[in-house]
Amino acid sequence: MIRPFAAIASIMNLLWIFLALCPVGLVSLIGFAAHIDPLSGRWRALKPWPERGAWLRERIAFYVAVIACSESPSSGS
Repeated sequence: MIRPFAAIASIMNLLWIFLALCPVGLVSLIGFAAHIDPLSGRWRALKPWPERGAWLRERIAFYVAVIACSESPSSGS
């Protein structure tokens, strides 16, 4: 009578291990797939640093311009 319960407990332990490792495997797979070019199926090299940071520089420049334009000049008395 105890034998079937031991088998179920073993299966449940394996299920918990699978559920714990599944997100790690999924994140690794997505990270790996991000480097594959979908059109050619070849490995895509990392972009050079100036291109990788261009988006951030554009966003910062945009926000600085918005702040500069939204500030009203101080009027003298």
